Amino acid sequence: MKKILLPTDFSANSWEASLYAFNLFKDETCTFYIMHSLEPLVSAPSTAVSSKRANEAISKSRLNESKIELEKELNKIHELPKNNKHSFETIIVHDYFLSAVHGTTKELAIDIVVLGTKGASGIKEMTIGSNTANLIKKQTCPIIAVPQGALVNNKSMLEIGFATDFSIANYHHDLDLLKAIATANTSRVSVVHVLNKQAELSPELRANKLALEMTLKPLPIDFYFITDVAVEVGTRVFSESRKLGMLCIINKKRSFFEKLFSKSNSKSISSHLNVPLIIFNHETI
Repeated sequence: MKKILLPTDFSANSWEASLYAFNLFKDETCTFYIMHSLEPLVSAPSTAVSSKRANEAISKSRLNESKIELEKELNKIHELPKNNKHSFETIIVHDYFLSAVHGTTKELAIDIVVLGTKGASGIKEMTIGSNTANLIKKQTCPIIAVPQGALVNNKSMLEIGFATDFSIANYHHDLDLLKAIATANTSRVSVVHVLNKQAELSPELRANKLALEMTLKPLPIDFYFITDVAVEVGTRVFSESRKLGMLCIINKKRSFFEKLFSKSNSKSISSHLNVPLIIFNHETI
């Protein structure tokens, strides 16, 4: 059974991300944990009793509002076509968003975090160096970021993109989720690699390419090589030119992921990225 965390700020994009998750894992037995983080109140220094009482009243009001909103979320879910393989729980965490997600993931042994790319609890422009980077670096489980409008665009899952620099020699079980999603949707995996100036892969990169092929077996795989452009430009052009249902990226310290979504590059690609992004954290052993 999969445990899937759905952080929500009750925005339209958060709801879209939830719907995307329900559909993506429609054939899987899952428990979905709908989590809202109540961040600590920031108030001016005061020793007055009235100020303490006011803060307590505000905190109680915020908690009640969150409970009401979570109840509304559950009601909307129950109005959807029933899926007997899915169960739902709601959680309110009194902590900052990043700590709330990270702590809940560890406490409940969450398998996947699915969230929107807009709003307070989303991946805003997918910018490495922001709060999002800290979340991605902390998380060991995969993260699926769902852009606004993903449900409207309703792209086919027949092709899943995989952007890589071939820097990984051993994937261990990093790509198990990708393989499961591709198998369930009969998807081809289109691997894109942006070459620097050289026209050929080095012997080391060729070996790592083979390792990726062996890891993804028996999925059908196509390889695409783009030259004479920056990494972020090549990846964006590839994403735009294909009818991808999802784009997969591996997060490895000081590697391709940080180059692609660094502060200097993120703006150019994030504004064009209109497919769900699945981010895996690579654990070197």
